[in-house]
Amino acid sequence: MTRREIIETKVLEIQKLLADPNSFSLSKIANLAEEVVSCFANGKKIAFIGNGGSAAEAMHIAAEFTGKCVIEHKPLPAICLNESQSALTAIANDYGVDFMFSRMVEAHLNSGDILVALSTSGSSLNILNAITAAVDKGALVYLWTGASIKEVPGVFVWNVPSLSTPRIQEIHLMWGHILAEVVEEHLLDSISR
Repeated sequence: MTRREIIETKVLEIQKLLADPNSFSLSKIANLAEEVVSCFANGKKIAFIGNGGSAAEAMHIAAEFTGKCVIEHKPLPAICLNESQSALTAIANDYGVDFMFSRMVEAHLNSGDILVALSTSGSSLNILNAITAAVDKGALVYLWTGASIKEVPGVFVWNVPSLSTPRIQEIHLMWGHILAEVVEEHLLDSISR
């Protein structure tokens, strides 16, 4: 395959995924936006976690709430639990990599908070342990993943209909941007009333 053919294949793959109605559930996004607005209104927070590229996306999406995505607003209580290199490396060293996120969840999340875990495979043990810890603490938990994982007890699982890591991560970032934009629009509507 030529370089051009490879590029064309990737572009077509992205276009097909964007056109797939299973990539974007309007009702799921709307429901999560309502949960986030309610969470903020009740003095709670939303947290994001991920490994590798998903860690970068978790930081990016959290920043859309503490900063802004499109519309100016007061800073909103969103955190990314994979940002502290010191905490994560210390926990990984002392307790093992499998527990680095669950200890962050235990330290920072409470009942009524929301956790969004980004994992392309949906099977990373450190993510699954964090999810378990968040469910145990009474947080509302979402797992954004690819097509391979369908159910996790006590968790809302969102699947990108793909097994390609880059494509899954691209859709996750779109979900995050849409979520942030919808929450901002809600804030604007509530201020202008």
